[in-house]
Amino acid sequence: LVSGFSVVAPAATSDVATTSRSYDAPLPHPQKMSTTSSAVKTKWLVVGGGIHSVHISARLLGSGVVSSVEDMVIIDGHDELLQSWKSRTHGTGMEYLRSSAGYHLDLKEDSLRSFDQRTTATSSSSAEDGTMIIAKKRGKNRGSVGHKDKERRSLFSNDYERPRLDFFNNHCDEVIAKYNLDQIHTKGFVTKIEPFDDYVKVQVSMGESGEIVDYHAKHIVLALGNAAPSIPTWVDEYDLKNGLVKHLLDDNNGDNGAGQSIDDSCKNIKTAIIGGGISAAHKALQLAHKNSSNNEHDTAESKSTAAAAIHLISRQPLREQQFDTHQDWMMDQAASKRSKDGGGYGLPKKQMMYQKCDCLKERRKIIAAERIPGTLTPAVYRGNNGLKYAIEKGEIGWHQASVVEKERVQDGNGRDQILLKLSCGESIQVDRVLLATGFNKNVPGGTMIQNLIDNYGLRLDGI
Repeated sequence: LVSGFSVVAPAATSDVATTSRSYDAPLPHPQKMSTTSSAVKTKWLVVGGGIHSVHISARLLGSGVVSSVEDMVIIDGHDELLQSWKSRTHGTGMEYLRSSAGYHLDLKEDSLRSFDQRTTATSSSSAEDGTMIIAKKRGKNRGSVGHKDKERRSLFSNDYERPRLDFFNNHCDEVIAKYNLDQIHTKGFVTKIEPFDDYVKVQVSMGESGEIVDYHAKHIVLALGNAAPSIPTWVDEYDLKNGLVKHLLDDNNGDNGAGQSIDDSCKNIKTAIIGGGISAAHKALQLAHKNSSNNEHDTAESKSTAAAAIHLISRQPLREQQFDTHQDWMMDQAASKRSKDGGGYGLPKKQMMYQKCDCLKERRKIIAAERIPGTLTPAVYRGNNGLKYAIEKGEIGWHQASVVEKERVQDGNGRDQILLKLSCGESIQVDRVLLATGFNKNVPGGTMIQNLIDNYGLRLDGI
């Protein structure tokens, strides 16, 4: 499986193991599992350390398909599993996920709803304001029932029970610990894949050392995630290297040591955000609220005459949509069963038709047709302190336009700025530009996957 695409080859058969194991025993490093000096041998190898990789690995282990973590290796180039997910979601400024509590990385449908982060000492993550939410061990002094209920309600939104980001990440960490996935994670980059009759050879460049290690796996899962972030053609290398333009979904969003560095803690930084979807809205609201807090002692007159420091630029009108698909696609198997048991229809017709379709190319067409990208939830647009009201109050300037020209200029102190000329006739001069333009539509894996397809006559479905 390559993200949403499928590379099709003759599948090897395997026995489904049903034995269980204890998760308390320490595990050997994957490199020590090799029985030869030339290659590391493993039954299952998962390439990627993101959301899909963690869930697939947990499901393989939890359902007994893989009987022991000693039979599995996860290869990913980051220091920790889910590092890219956490970096990207934190960078957008989101507080609550768009999906409901039924969608998570564990096996049981109610796992996230029933998760109590206070019982897990290893789980921690950062909230959007930079504070650490640390899960503590269960103890006697846990506060009053009313306080606990109030705290519990803050973990989920009022609409559709959407989990708070830091709480969701804590639950992800618990899933990783539960199945010991961090212990089978090896930091490295897959450079080549060669399928043979009874195994797949995977060439891995190991972490910072660059040492090349060969893995021989009976089964391989490619959970490569999205392609690179989409960068408009008017952005050049100088803009990116000097921090004048950044993509919200770029893993390398920190200061790269070159030129000036502007981060969200700087006061009243003039920022243009390109995009009209939920990521752009999250970031615009986060920055506008910070500016409002920084300027809370300003007079009403100065506030009314000040120009907006945050600009949101989108080609399309701002569109409201609860999910990024029709809600029929959001019903999971557990909810379907509850519906049917209660006298309802159960699984919606769209999902039933999709399950009956065995053509991978047709399935991909259905997914592309049903997705509704570039939309905002009602909570983000019209909720408390929502985008609609921030625009009306002048905290955010919204421009329905495209960027037709960009120039680098300097402010009075000689610092680089960006001048954007828009298709609506306006010009905006800002300290930085943040891109919320999504990902490229290329096949994940790039040259490595293309070489695999070309060299071994595989078929790529989904384009």
